[in-house]
Amino acid sequence: MKKGKFFVPVCTKCGKKAWPPAPACASCFAKTTLKKMDRSGVLVEFARSHVRGHEGVFGMVQMGGFMLVGSFDDAKLRKGMKVMMDRCGVSDATPFYHFTPEK
Repeated sequence: MKKGKFFVPVCTKCGKKAWPPAPACASCFAKTTLKKMDRSGVLVEFARSHVRGHEGVFGMVQMGGFMLVGSFDDAKLRKGMKVMMDRCGVSDATPFYHFTPEK
């Protein structure tokens, strides 16, 4: 994440994704390994924040079996639309995800 790459821990035994990220699988307790994931998803819900210092559009995105909350530019959004993670990273020790509508 610090380098802007999106990886998800996946169980080495049963293949389940560990989200939130964890060193061991919650189902079978085997170790996990990082796998590069598809960056596409579906917008489940979104809202606009007017909180000073945190203004913007934020949404919940279903991606490969788990949900992420990410930010969006001021775009025409609708529930169920396909979106793509165009950047991610870590800022002040907090992960962030940014999405754009797929064309």
